[in-house]
Amino acid sequence: MSGTLVFVTDYGLEDGYAAQMWAAAWSACPGVRCVDGTHLVPPGDVLSAAYRCKVLARAFGPGSVLCVVVDPGVGSDRPAVAVDCDGVSCVAPDTGLVSYLWTEARRRQAVRLRIPPGVSATFHGRDLFAPLGALLACGTPIAGCGEPLDSPRLREDLLPVAEGDRLRSLVVSVDHFGNCITGVRPADVGGRDVAAVTWPGGETGRVVTTYADIDSGMAVLWNSAGHLELAARDESAAHRAGIRVGAPVTVELR
Repeated sequence: MSGTLVFVTDYGLEDGYAAQMWAAAWSACPGVRCVDGTHLVPPGDVLSAAYRCKVLARAFGPGSVLCVVVDPGVGSDRPAVAVDCDGVSCVAPDTGLVSYLWTEARRRQAVRLRIPPGVSATFHGRDLFAPLGALLACGTPIAGCGEPLDSPRLREDLLPVAEGDRLRSLVVSVDHFGNCITGVRPADVGGRDVAAVTWPGGETGRVVTTYADIDSGMAVLWNSAGHLELAARDESAAHRAGIRVGAPVTVELR
């Protein structure tokens, strides 16, 4: 194991919640290396968190552990899960946060976590997920962390739906630059070319390779994580087009 624990949360940086996650991880396993993947997921945004979880799993690779906590249902009866997907482990509320990890992996294992007595009803990130993530990063087998689970909960809306020459998808994340990232991946287009992308109130047939290729207006390109995204030159595509996470998009293929 690499001993690297990567945090992905919507906790922000103002209130000390992120730092408390580090403290809990170090208390559970003093040798663990902690990395802030991001604490700026929009509050409660499971779609964006699932995408960023995938991106960071690709970056850190096998042996790393993700601690993903976007948890509007904290303290309720929502389950918690730990998964191993092609050697990348993840602990998270079982609300669809590991959907991309699970569906894109060839080797998978999942367990439903036990909620130990005494944990805060409002801060499972500190009292459950961070300590367990640290133990996994320091070599604890995932099988001993809970009861075997056939599959975690999957967010089906993260995955495109094919309808003839069209793919229906959503904007699953909007990045810092305002690029609108869809759920469409190369495997979804099956070797075909993208002809156009439409969204509520707009459309573009301009398909480019780089951001510099956009002279004006909106365009579509494949991003570094292998997702189709809408972008604009020197401005936020989200602001220009009035697009938010969850907005429907239709991809025309030829």
